[in-house]
Amino acid sequence: MNINNIIKLCFLSSMFITANVAAQQAVNQSLDADPTGVVRIEHVAGEANIIGWDSAQVKVEGELGEDTEEFIFKRDGDSIDIIVEVKSKSGWGGWGNGDVADDNLTIYVPKASLVRYESVNARVSISDVLGGADLEVVNGGIVAKNLAGKVTLESVNGNITLNNMNGELEVESVNGSIDIEAVSGSEIQASAVNGNISIVSSVNELQAETVNGDIELTLQEVKSIATETVNGSIEMAMRLAPSAEVTASSVGGNITLRLPADVSAKFEIESFAGGSIRNSLTDDKPQKAEYGPRRWLDMSTANPSASVEIDTVNGSIRLLKQ
Repeated sequence: MNINNIIKLCFLSSMFITANVAAQQAVNQSLDADPTGVVRIEHVAGEANIIGWDSAQVKVEGELGEDTEEFIFKRDGDSIDIIVEVKSKSGWGGWGNGDVADDNLTIYVPKASLVRYESVNARVSISDVLGGADLEVVNGGIVAKNLAGKVTLESVNGNITLNNMNGELEVESVNGSIDIEAVSGSEIQASAVNGNISIVSSVNELQAETVNGDIELTLQEVKSIATETVNGSIEMAMRLAPSAEVTASSVGGNITLRLPADVSAKFEIESFAGGSIRNSLTDDKPQKAEYGPRRWLDMSTANPSASVEIDTVNGSIRLLKQ
């Protein structure tokens, strides 16, 4: 994340509106916009609700925080900038700590816009934006729905929730959960350090990884799936396309994979430190090393075209029928 850009100064513009603000005040302003242009939004603390609409205008309404020094709302070519400058603080701790009123903004953008948003302490929601979105928050959650295009959502300390999207998705949270539902399109990449990941989707390519958290995937027909966790469990349900590749790895957690009974695939399953392997897909039985705790299961179903590789250090592995 480039948080240094959050409070930068912007001088050049072809159309602009600026307001010097001494105390919290209402804002209700509009600018004509390119229907497929870029909308850049930067503020330090508060709430932002970004809504796509059918008008070829960008509209900002709501209230500016008490520490606002300057409100910049300008157009430069096909771009619209919305920037809330605040008075200097000795460190970030003074922003958004409840001592003063923060921004509370609703921002309407043309539906086909590309939205770029940055904030330090904020809660942001975005809906009905079809030209793509790039949202970055340090402290705060993100709620998104009805999006399309290439979408990137990042929060350091906060949960991320997304519902109904078509496109390419990248989601990242350090301390927070990720909950994705009803996503179609080309690919999902999701990662968390301390948080769970839950995905319900029809994409056929997906990567999900977490350090301290569980991963739960409910998918349709897939081509490429890669999952990894250190201290957490993995649960997956899916169908395998011809030549599909599925990998799952865990250090200290269990892994469960649910597949149709007629799946056509080659399986390489391994537990290194004594975890159990349960196979309910076929009659094949796991093997155990003569010396040491290692267990493994290498098997193939009829006409195997896909491949499944699962390994864990201390956890158990289950292959179940859907």
